[in-house]
Order: sequence, then structure tokens, then C-alpha cells
Amino acid sequence: MASKQAQRMAARAQLQQRMAQKAEQEQKRRTVLWATGGVAALVVLALGAWIVFSVVGGDDGDGTEAASDSETEGSDEAAGEDAAGNDTPIEDTVATAEEAAARCEGVEPSGEGEVAETSGSPDGQPATDVYLECMSMTVPDASETADCVYTPTTGSEVPPTTEPGAGTQEMTIVSNLGTITADIDTAAAPCTAGSFTYLAGQGYFDGSQCHRLTTDGIYVLQCGDPDARGAIEAGSPQMAGQGGPGYQYAEENLPDQGENNYPAGTIAMANAGPGTTGSQFFIVYDDTTLGPDYTVLGQITSGLDIVEEVAAAGAV
Repeated sequence: MASKQAQRMAARAQLQQRMAQKAEQEQKRRTVLWATGGVAALVVLALGAWIVFSVVGGDDGDGTEAASDSETEGSDEAAGEDAAGNDTPIEDTVATAEEAAARCEGVEPSGEGEVAETSGSPDGQPATDVYLECMSMTVPDASETADCVYTPTTGSEVPPTTEPGAGTQEMTIVSNLGTITADIDTAAAPCTAGSFTYLAGQGYFDGSQCHRLTTDGIYVLQCGDPDARGAIEAGSPQMAGQGGPGYQYAEENLPDQGENNYPAGTIAMANAGPGTTGSQFFIVYDDTTLGPDYTVLGQITSGLDIVEEVAAAGAV
């Protein structure tokens, strides 16, 4: 078995590679934006020249206006296609979910992980290693549907834009410490539930590490960053919490403002501001009061005691 030092070096190399890939993607995006800006400037100059010509040289009549309208409609149609995203038929979405629904059956908690000495910090990396070893979602109810907008941030594929929008689903999380289950409110948060069904079916969460624990005033364990484990094992825990699925979407099913509006057992979505929900989520292990800004995805039905024990061990 490889030594801890070798594992850390390998993890650091993997993290650096992922960060380099993200930097390259960002550079490409900026290049596209720069090129688009240059084209826009040329269009403005050409339009200005056309206006001068029209005023000085006379009006070409209706034919020119008709051509201009046709080009505008074509551009609008192209923009609509770009905005449409993944238009997978709802039947195919459900069929894919059926194939993935049983993916965690037979998977047992590994019991791996370590418990570090706590620093006494009320907000930090959990002293107890928490790994999500397998996540699955049951088949959604497509008797009703919802239109969803998933906005790419890194050119990644996005979930289907028409998602099942009825009933509930069961989420199963096999962690290294035990199995956690939750009822997911698909009817109230169809786009969030659809994103989880899509990602979990691809094994997106498998092997990831919960990276944040808060123990004073706010009582949550935060997970769902696919890069957190690599960052922590590479000795760069400050980088954990920055990863996501490559797309964002709007918040749903927000609670009212009020005391303990995120009660114990709630699964809710982390974000960095309106419209930035991604894959990171938090499990509330004790009644918590927050601004009503975070999508409530569902409620834990078993395994909350696992999170409570992690919280009791504290943070580093």
C-alpha cells in the first residue's frame, strides 16, 4: 500500500491538473468573449457606414429592411437553441434514472477515514473524515414536469431542461461511516432534484469528501464538492469548497424568514449568491436559523445520528 506521503503527492498532482484544466477552460472562455467583442465592434462600424450610406446615397427600400428582419429572426432562433441546453425527452430522462436507481445496492460503508485532533474552531474541516462512497436517487415521478434552466459555467454538459416535477424521491448516501437516507421533495424543488438525479446517476458524488462543519449558531455539515477530497489530501484544505458541476441554476423551495427555518434533518443547497446553486449541499444536524436563501431539497429519514457524531467530534 502506498505511503501517506505518496498519496498526498498523487492527490496534489491530481488537484493541480484539475486546476490547470479549469484555468485553460477559463482562458478559452475569455478568448471567445474577446473575439465576440471584436466581431460586435466590426458590426457596429459596418452599421454606422450603412447608415451614412443610406442618408447620403438614398434609401434602398423595403427589400433591405426585409433582409435585416430575416437575419434578426435567424439570430434569435440560434440563441434560443443555445439557451435550450439539454432537451432530452422526459421518457429518456426517466429511463436513465431507472438504470441508475439501484447503483448503491450492495455497497457497504467502508469504515475508512481518520479522526484528527480538533482545533476547537466552530467552522472548519470536520475532524472526522466523511466520504460519500455512493449516492443514488430513486426513479422520479414524471406525471408532472417542470422547465429548468441550467447555465453552464465551464462548458460542461447540463441536466435535461425538462425535469420530472411530482411526488418525492428517496436519496441514499453510503458514507464511510454509515448509510444516510432522505426524502427528496421533487414536486417543490424539481430542478434541484433533477440535478441530483443526473449527477448521482453518473457517480459524480462517489468518493467525494464533506469539507465543512459549523458548530456554533449554524449547525451544518457541508458536502458535494467533487474536488474537496483532492484538495484536503494534497494539504490544501483552503481550496476545498470551490468545486462544482460546471453549471448553475436558480434556487427553489425557499423557507420563510424566521427562527429555526432550517430545522434539524434538513438537506439544503449551498450557494454563493442568487442563481449560483450547484452541487454543494448541507445537512442540518440541529435547528438552525439562516436567511431564506438556500433551496430546501428534502429531509433526512435515517442516519442523522451519523452527522451528529461527526459534529460532536468537532472541526479542525
